[in-house]
Amino acid sequence: MSVPARILNDLFANKVGTAEGKEKIAEHGGTYIRDRLREVAFSRKIIPPIPVTRADCQRSPHHDGLVKIVDVEPKSRAMSLTFRGQPSARFIRASKAEVAFWTISSEKFEKTEQELLAYEMPITKVIEDNSVKDIQEIEDREFVIHIEAAVQALQFEANGNVSITSLTASAIQGATPPVEFSVRKGELARAATEDNGVVWPVQRPDFANLFKLLDGNRLRMEQVLISEPDWDDLLQWTVEDVGSKIQSETTVDGYKYNLLMGRQYVRTVKTDILRPGNIYGFTSPDFLGRFYILNNTKFYIDKIANLITWQSWEDIAIAIINIASSRKLELYSGDATANDGSGILSSKSPMAEEDLGAENNRVESGLVYPGIEIY
Repeated sequence: MSVPARILNDLFANKVGTAEGKEKIAEHGGTYIRDRLREVAFSRKIIPPIPVTRADCQRSPHHDGLVKIVDVEPKSRAMSLTFRGQPSARFIRASKAEVAFWTISSEKFEKTEQELLAYEMPITKVIEDNSVKDIQEIEDREFVIHIEAAVQALQFEANGNVSITSLTASAIQGATPPVEFSVRKGELARAATEDNGVVWPVQRPDFANLFKLLDGNRLRMEQVLISEPDWDDLLQWTVEDVGSKIQSETTVDGYKYNLLMGRQYVRTVKTDILRPGNIYGFTSPDFLGRFYILNNTKFYIDKIANLITWQSWEDIAIAIINIASSRKLELYSGDATANDGSGILSSKSPMAEEDLGAENNRVESGLVYPGIEIY
């Protein structure tokens, strides 16, 4: 039997005033938040998080915080020899990477006990919507920023380490086109007559060319990250692209397979973080990076007089250690680097933290039909 939201809010307000109640509410809130974060964040599907404790971490020599030291695979090779030959000697040295921890926190939510009782929605719903989703959005935003920095660093290196090379349709069509080492334009974007931010539909050859960016370097692309609007363009592929069987299926049920051209894919509706027109490809996590969570997600709740306060936070460490394990496909003809020659960088990069999760409803503006009074 379901309990009405008003009764849940009443019980919540009463229990939070006791020490036992605070502990139990925080315990249940923390458990629920931790589970939802693993399910929702697309970054966790690409690099699964590993729980760690203080005993697993090290103190940083550079700042007052904890870090996790990650070993990197050492170099090795074999060689052919004669019966009297001797192999060359190598003194083994394995590189290490330092991954620092940092905190993501929700806002500190406050509500008076009297006003809480007037709500139809249970307080647990508020915690879920305003804490879990907000935390995982920041997590995904940082992940996209790290990946973009990695692919652009390789692109810079491939073009001579002299200056950031603009990758535009006009440059590709020119006499001395830039090297497309870690970033490649889509087929329709590279043939465009203007350099701008218009997103062209992804074509089947685009995915094959994206895979080749990794597959040609003794790596294999295992996962693709794509926004929902770009994914919708796959539904426009014709019989020549997918065959009559899949064409008829997608007309009714959409694309329902777990693989796309032999690779796994991750779709997201967070178009304010992964902007449409940007598609990323990755190796398996063992070749890419690490994602650590320190002591699970924390949840705090308190009541002072009639004011109830709660918030949640997590301490994580995430790093792209092998930057050569990610690649990018751009479906627009303009340049979206620090050069910003096309003036589109802001529209192709993740939005600022304070701008994430813009509301779709217009209740605060009074746009409700039939109209009602909003205060």
